[in-house]
Amino acid sequence: MDYGAYLNESPRQLRELVTHYPGIKPDVPFFDDEFNSIPSWTGSDESVQAKYVPRGFIYNLAAGVKTFVWLLAAGTDGNEYDDFGLIHGVTNHESDWTPRPVFYALQNTNALFSDTSFDPSIEIDSPELPALRRHTGFPFMGYGFRNRNGKTIVAYWLAAHSQPSNVFPPLYATMSLKNSGIVHPVLVDIVSGEIKPVEWKRGTTDTLDLLPVKDSILAVTDENYFDWPVLPEAPSSLNMFVAGKAAKLTWQVHGGDPTAVIVERQIGDGVQEQGPWDRIARLPATATEYTESGVKRGQAFAYRVRAVNANGESAYSNIVRVRLR
Repeated sequence: MDYGAYLNESPRQLRELVTHYPGIKPDVPFFDDEFNSIPSWTGSDESVQAKYVPRGFIYNLAAGVKTFVWLLAAGTDGNEYDDFGLIHGVTNHESDWTPRPVFYALQNTNALFSDTSFDPSIEIDSPELPALRRHTGFPFMGYGFRNRNGKTIVAYWLAAHSQPSNVFPPLYATMSLKNSGIVHPVLVDIVSGEIKPVEWKRGTTDTLDLLPVKDSILAVTDENYFDWPVLPEAPSSLNMFVAGKAAKLTWQVHGGDPTAVIVERQIGDGVQEQGPWDRIARLPATATEYTESGVKRGQAFAYRVRAVNANGESAYSNIVRVRLR
């Protein structure tokens, strides 16, 4: 990971070596490839995976190196069983295709950092860092980023060799954040998604007392950082049952405070399977089924649904298709 694998080397140093080599253009894209954390291997579990994947992303983001997470999902034929991925693989159990904790940790990472760039002018320091290093044997990582609107978010963690079952001692440190511009700080746990307010040390506008320090990423930002619209989650498990000239759709609705569900239909003309999508119904948010009568024989039909709230529309559900003979 950001410590155990790289030691005195890093994607940043390798990128600098390559881009300064004669004949190599300086803006060639650079990726940290085949990176994942295997929860089923000895010495690891899903809690370790949920810590390591965001750590790799943020470490590389600060280094200016893009990250490729290898094997997001296990093979559908089950040949990889349940060893890899952000979601569970095929084991013929109820857990098949359900998200692991790392799925939500990566979701939080993307929400907070996807439009940010590393800002070296933001300084993260603590008089207790040398003692932390001596006590744990691991280096402290701290990086400041700004998003497109100029708002700051600071990520920090101990680059420890994480152990299964969230075994890590509670550690705390006083931390100063220079040039951050943060007025009303909040602390964000990237793995759990928990957000709680913290206060500047009395008489300062850049020092926080007794911040927790973990082997997973914690972030400090301003309470006004969270100004993006929260869209509803996409409906899922869309199914269709055809009886006579009626097509009955069923689906599941999820979170994000939806206020309505929109049903869309696509009709082929017998030559082209796919035509334009038309909105055929707007239903209450509690609706989980819809029946369309008068479906014609010989046509290809497809349906999809999406949820709506005051901020906009969700992504689409899966698509179901049928051709009536």
